This record gives sequence, C-alpha cells and structure tokens, in this order.
Amino acid sequence: MNKLKLVGMLALIALTFSACDETVPAGHQGKIMGKTGFQPELYPPSKVWVDTLSTVPEKLFLVQTTTKKYTQPVKVLLKDKLTLSAVIVFRGRISGSESVINTIFNDLPMNDNIVTTDEVYNTYGKMLVMNTAREVISKYNVDEVNTNYGRITVELYQALVPKLKGLPIEISDITIGEIRYPKIVTDAIESAKERRMAIEKEKAQVQIELTKKTGQEQLAKADYRIRMLEAKRIRDYNAMTAKGITPQLLQLRKLELRQLELEKWDGKLPTTLLGSSNVPVIVDIKK
Repeated sequence: MNKLKLVGMLALIALTFSACDETVPAGHQGKIMGKTGFQPELYPPSKVWVDTLSTVPEKLFLVQTTTKKYTQPVKVLLKDKLTLSAVIVFRGRISGSESVINTIFNDLPMNDNIVTTDEVYNTYGKMLVMNTAREVISKYNVDEVNTNYGRITVELYQALVPKLKGLPIEISDITIGEIRYPKIVTDAIESAKERRMAIEKEKAQVQIELTKKTGQEQLAKADYRIRMLEAKRIRDYNAMTAKGITPQLLQLRKLELRQLELEKWDGKLPTTLLGSSNVPVIVDIKK
C-alpha cells in the first residue's frame, strides 16, 4: 500500500511539473490567460509556470519583439498630377510600455498562441505609413522627387514618428527604395538619353575626322616642304651655273665647236641644188 502511494505521489509530481513549466523564447514576451482573463504580468524570455491541470487550464500567449525589415509599396499622386510608384523601406518592431503591449492582447484575435510583428504592423502601422508617405511625397512634382531623396526621407521620418506614439509598433531607418516613374516620364528620359548618346557619337565622329584632317594637313605640309627644298636646290644649281657662264666662256666654246667641225671637214664644199621653190638645198653626198 505504501509503495502504491509513493508511486502515485511521484506520478502526480511528474504530471504537475510537466504541465506547469513552459518557456518564453528569446525575442518574445509572454502573457498568461487564466479563468478570469489575461493576468497582468508580462514575462520576458524565461521559464514560466502555467497551470494546465485546473478545471479552466491556463494558456501562455507570446508576442514577438524582434526587429523586421519592411518594404511597403505606395502609389502617390504628385503635385503635377502624375502618379508615381515608390517603395518605403524601414525597420519595424513591436515596442512600448507594458500598458501599450497589453492592448495587443485585447485588440487582436488570438487564433494561435503568438502575436507576430506582421500582425501588429498590419493593424497599427501600415495605413499610417502609406498615408504619411502620400502626404509627404505629393508635395513634389516628378522632377523634384528625383533631386530630393534625402530631404523627402527626413520629412517622412519626422512626419511618421509622432503618429506612432502610443502605438505598439516602432519604426526606424526609414528611406525611399525603388521608384517607378510614369511611362511618359520614363519615355522622355529614354529619348533624352538616346539624344545624348547620338550627340556624343557625333562628337566622337567629328573628333575622328578632325584627327584625320590634322594628319592630312601634316602630310601636306611635309610634302610641301620637300617640294620647296627640291625647287630651291634646282634654283640654286641654276643660279650657280648661270654665274659661271661668261662671254669669254661662250667664245671659247664656239672656238671649240669650230675646231671640231674643221677636224671633220674633208675639203669639199657641200653641194647645193635648186628646188622647185628656187630655195637652195645643201646636199651632203658622202662616198
């Protein structure tokens, strides 16, 4: 009998401890719901005693407290009546005082035992982010958006943070991600880009042609210099030759030629005949 009591007591102790010891994991906070509703305590990551063996068993509910990155798409009607699509990038986490966190358990349906950051953001933050982004960006026209990223980011942060006070969601590191401009704008940008490329191509071609012309000019100048040097050489040669021809030299040359003629003469005078025109013709008859 004593052994049976001991076994029963040990079984009861084991059952009791296995039923009451649950864990609030890292990156979460916990809250216990009992027979009268949620208990006031908010538990950090730790071991928590939960009475699951009573007539109305208690249950541990969790809420995420880790930070998550969000990319929220939004469409904005700009000041110039063009519609722009943008992505607002930021970090979000469940945060706030115990009283603020406690409101989550009353506001959100507890379909499972955990409240996620996504559920809290979708309930408390999403509409605020989208509406505030539209309010800030819509003050600009499409050309101004392109040159005011930094300014718009600061304005968006300053406008959004006060609206989140008292809510169980905290947002930080807000920036503007991808922006999709209206088709009319992208087409105009593409056309301008094509024009710039055509202009740059034409400038490059002109530069090539100028380089070719410069080369041709250099070749022409070199050829001109060569021709001028050759002409100067001929001129100088002729000038030097002309300086050496004197009357005495010409007379001497005549005498030399006459001497050659006399040496070749055979002592006979040339025969002359009268032609039909009565013009004497010298006929050299050699035997």
